[in-house]
Amino acid sequence: MKIGIITWLESAEFEDLVLQALLTQGISRVELEYRALSVDSLVRFLADKPATDSRFILIHDGDEITSTLERELRRFPGAIRMAIEPAIGDVAVEIERTVNRALREFETIPVPRKSVQRMKNLVVVTGSTGAPGTTTITLNLGNELSRLKPVALIDLHPHRRDLAFLLGAKRSSESVRLSDNLSISGELSEESSALQLVDAGPIPNLESAFSDRRAPARNYVDLLERAETLIFLMTPDNNHMFELESILASLDAGRITARAIFILNQTGNTRRERSIQKRFSARVGRYEWQYLPFDRDSLDRAKSAYSALLDVAPRSKLRKSIGEVANRLFE
Repeated sequence: MKIGIITWLESAEFEDLVLQALLTQGISRVELEYRALSVDSLVRFLADKPATDSRFILIHDGDEITSTLERELRRFPGAIRMAIEPAIGDVAVEIERTVNRALREFETIPVPRKSVQRMKNLVVVTGSTGAPGTTTITLNLGNELSRLKPVALIDLHPHRRDLAFLLGAKRSSESVRLSDNLSISGELSEESSALQLVDAGPIPNLESAFSDRRAPARNYVDLLERAETLIFLMTPDNNHMFELESILASLDAGRITARAIFILNQTGNTRRERSIQKRFSARVGRYEWQYLPFDRDSLDRAKSAYSALLDVAPRSKLRKSIGEVANRLFE
């Protein structure tokens, strides 16, 4: 296990002394990760650092922690801070003591996941338990977007491939009007110039998924980390509100860095639904969000015709709301 050393020391001479102490003590399990030249550069470095990568020691002057730096450091609860002054007696002893403490404490921190590169024009549609409406939204959103640019619908739902079935049925129907800009695939393309819109199905337990090395969880988290935009779908249900907290926590902690759009689907006007709508908007307020009205008649017409809402119910409130989501993606 390697321990990263990050330094922010005003005196360059003292910083050299600190680094020399590390070498003199022969502490082979540490490596210099970053030497900050200013507090602003340190803040920028930490902002780009994955929140799961907290196996590091920050060695800093005693009075140099600004409020902005403190806010970034809160993303790394496992990191160790070492406030040190030039007047300290034996620098080597203090450093060795801190490193030994880090070796003990960092053993309990999961090894950070290997970072993946974000894919341009990758939009992932996921949702709470049962993924209420992800396939329908993916299909209709893709149809809206394809009016303006090429779109590839990617069916990665782990339990069923309804998107592929629906589009396959449409292709075999003479009355279908599919846009030439809309295609379907069962896998992502690294080279595609089209906007790739993924039906990812329900979201797993993210708290365990980030440390899970089994293929399904690993592939799902990789997909979230690669996404440029994440669309999270839920319905007015108290259980789904609890699941919402999981993804919000991952966004707030920096585990997921994609642009996030939250959608409350199948909204109605009952007292309970209005209450959940207020809780929903209050909780996700600093992220983008939108309501989608419940419109069973229009959806049934579209499904029976193997078509999208744009073709059978272009003036419905649901179709217009999905069009607004599409417009957000081009903002």
